[in-house]
Amino acid sequence: MTLHNGAIERLLTWLDVERVLKQQTNLWTRLPDGIQGVDCFADGMEIRHAADPSQVDSWLSDLFGHAYQREPQAIILRIGNATYPVELVQENTAAALATGQNYPLWRDVTYLPADTNEAETGVTAALEGRPLANAPKDWENGPALVSFHSFKGGVGRTSTLMTYVAACMQDPGQGPKKVLVVDADLEAPGVSFWLDEGNRPTVSFVQLLEALHYPPADLDATLEFFAQELRKTSLNVGGVQRELFVLPAALDLLEIQDMPVVPEHLARNPSNPWQLTDHLHALGQRLGVDAVFIDLRAGLSELASPVLFDPRVDHFLVSTVAPQSVQGMAEVLRRLYAFNRQLPAERQNAARPTVVLSLLTKDLREAGHYEQALRVLGEAYPAADADDALTPGVQWLEAEFLSTLMSIGSVREALDTLPQSSRLFTSASEWAKALYATPIPLRSTDQATAIGQNTSSRQTQARKLHEVCEAAEFADSSDTSEILATEPLLNLGKHYARELPNLLMIGAKGSGKTFTFRRVVRACSWKIFLKTLGFDSSGLIDAGIFPVLWSSNIEDRQDGEIKGAQGSVLDSIQVNKQLLLSGSAVQREIQDVLQHPPNHWEDFWDGLIARQLGITEGGLQTLNQFLAAKELRVVFVFDGIEDAFKDATEGRASEAIEALLRLPNRVSELENRHLGAMVFVRADYVQATIRQNLGQLLQRFLPFRLQWNPESFLRLAFMLSCQAGINEGDSKLAESLRIEQLKDKLERLWGKKLGNEKSKEAHSARWVYAALCDLKGNVQARDLVRFLRIAADLESERVGQTWPDRVLAPESLRKALPRCSIEKVKEAKTEIASLRKWMEMMEQAGIRNLKVPFSMQQAQLNTALLSALQEIGVIYEDLDGKLGDERLFLPEIYRTGLGVETSAAGRPRMQALLKKNIGAIPL
Repeated sequence: MTLHNGAIERLLTWLDVERVLKQQTNLWTRLPDGIQGVDCFADGMEIRHAADPSQVDSWLSDLFGHAYQREPQAIILRIGNATYPVELVQENTAAALATGQNYPLWRDVTYLPADTNEAETGVTAALEGRPLANAPKDWENGPALVSFHSFKGGVGRTSTLMTYVAACMQDPGQGPKKVLVVDADLEAPGVSFWLDEGNRPTVSFVQLLEALHYPPADLDATLEFFAQELRKTSLNVGGVQRELFVLPAALDLLEIQDMPVVPEHLARNPSNPWQLTDHLHALGQRLGVDAVFIDLRAGLSELASPVLFDPRVDHFLVSTVAPQSVQGMAEVLRRLYAFNRQLPAERQNAARPTVVLSLLTKDLREAGHYEQALRVLGEAYPAADADDALTPGVQWLEAEFLSTLMSIGSVREALDTLPQSSRLFTSASEWAKALYATPIPLRSTDQATAIGQNTSSRQTQARKLHEVCEAAEFADSSDTSEILATEPLLNLGKHYARELPNLLMIGAKGSGKTFTFRRVVRACSWKIFLKTLGFDSSGLIDAGIFPVLWSSNIEDRQDGEIKGAQGSVLDSIQVNKQLLLSGSAVQREIQDVLQHPPNHWEDFWDGLIARQLGITEGGLQTLNQFLAAKELRVVFVFDGIEDAFKDATEGRASEAIEALLRLPNRVSELENRHLGAMVFVRADYVQATIRQNLGQLLQRFLPFRLQWNPESFLRLAFMLSCQAGINEGDSKLAESLRIEQLKDKLERLWGKKLGNEKSKEAHSARWVYAALCDLKGNVQARDLVRFLRIAADLESERVGQTWPDRVLAPESLRKALPRCSIEKVKEAKTEIASLRKWMEMMEQAGIRNLKVPFSMQQAQLNTALLSALQEIGVIYEDLDGKLGDERLFLPEIYRTGLGVETSAAGRPRMQALLKKNIGAIPL
């Protein structure tokens, strides 16, 4: 491509010419066919070629435009119109293609393609096929190397590093704990100034660099000398078993002001540009440490690059959400991403960095800069798997602002104070636990069989889990499923232990409405139902249960639960059972009255209730007086509204539903109330029919809303795993264990992470929750059950690598999500009118290639339909992301089933939304 005028105007010296060539050839890796190499010197350029000279001439002309002179061949520089000569050197043999760049330095890495969207255009396809020359060899044993870097100073980088050091020192595991801290900030040292005189070594990092570059003796002698000196000044933390070594940046600031050797000198070694980290690793081995923590120089500095670009090092990148810090860190991430793309796929995944958003406050999390930081940094280092919208390219951590951390003056004070940063210290403690954990080896199926580990046990448990979930998925049609005392159900007992229930139980599709309705009906008694939830029966009010309307999925037999509950009430008040209406009769009455609507729909519902108890006139008031005279109480329950009224937006149906939803208001007006009401209704039906004071109504019944939070999500997963025999013990433990205990026990089901404990893969429980929730963080019970059923089915047939610590392998979990989405959408399309309408509109419009995020126009949406789809969690509108018209997102649980893809730009935005909206969940 030809340089634009702005770039041509920057050609001041021969170095500018060389920069242009490096940039346009991605550091010599994309030279035109026939050009073997280019060497730039102060007095001219030499181009080695096997092509026709005219081809080389055309290439230079294309690159430099009018700045290129053909006769004599030269580049015209702007200062004094000086010329930079070009010499063509003919070579007869074709040279091998250039491999990836050799040196882990900014001045080289900056020329690698860093546009994270280029992969979609094919620009980097050729580059990704080239291996990194002199790629570092993995260390077989010894300490972990961990670096901490930031673009700007003062963002909490050093305190973040010391938080991880403190976590290692406080790890509760048995055995010695030893750590080496290297202050490699050779411009503004941090840890070095925290050392007491008694713990200040007589050697420094500057001296180590000099001794490695100009060894006075052999390498072993050099490393042993430094190890001996560091042993003399180590800090013992809580006893001799816990030891901290610190290598300061310099013994005094004079060393920094006169540094003849810097890290770049070691990185320029063509045979091994990774020798600095190799030597630090070897030094750590001699000291017997578990980890070497390296505090790097901030910014785009070659003082940091030899360590920063080493893929064997665990990199932590620290930034505040301030725009200048974020923009700089985004450049660091882009270059790191470009460099790591030269690695084999398995090493790319292991080399993913961790980003720590530091100095956060509540106000900052709620401000726009926080979400902007998530989006910008996420876009800078995208996920390797283009099909995975849930897994970010980086691991995210957060550190809150604490004023006490601003005045730390010593290493010991840091070790005592930094654990107060609860959120970051929790993450650091988990990291330390993984560091000291005994690794669980992964085995192929053949290996497992060879050593007597029978994979049939895992597959048997998976099949049992499949059976349990298959029965529980539509528990509203099962007689055996247990009820889990979730918070909304417990609130029933708290509010209505001594008075009759009178409420709406609102929930999304799959939240357990019909399941709960059936448990109430089967109890036949309000007191008995509350006892099944764990409430003490003494002092509980009692009432019979009378189902008035029910789902078409419930068979209305004479010996069934519906007629059993109704008959029990009529027996108690001595009313003829011939008055009872069958389910089909109730449906016929509703359809008839829709054709010939009453003057007041309230009269229809009140009459439907009263007539079946022998009250033909007077409605609810007469019925209440009748029950009071007999000193009896009855709760009337309704479900199946969605079966009786297929479209809640249709005029008459909407009026009928609204009148039913106002039933608790009419009941509450009765004096000496002896009747109650429970109406189970889907959330989108409430949204579609309540025209006035909707917010007040939703707030009034919020304690009873059937929604699943992270805690109840874990309890349900644990209950199912107990029923499948994966976790031992009574499944009722699901109601009493603390959330941390549930997470620990569920590791037997799906592991701690979607990888080994030391990996940067997502936590399994969090990933599953994010996969199944809408983008507001709401998840439905049926989706979890369905997901586990599909994952168990896949696991029962899976062969290959085994995971001894879990039943469901990461592979099975990942593969289950698309199938789960397809099943959910297929089922929801038949029952949710707004979703069905949208899918039909897209089908008629021939929309096939919709990508997230999209606009209303692209998706054929109007305002009313968009609102309905937002209410049920199908679509999320990001109004804070400054995305223009294309601001509509789909949660993963719907996206695949709807046949929609996620664009490259949409993936980090989706991850930012999830991080913002569910980032605080305790999973």
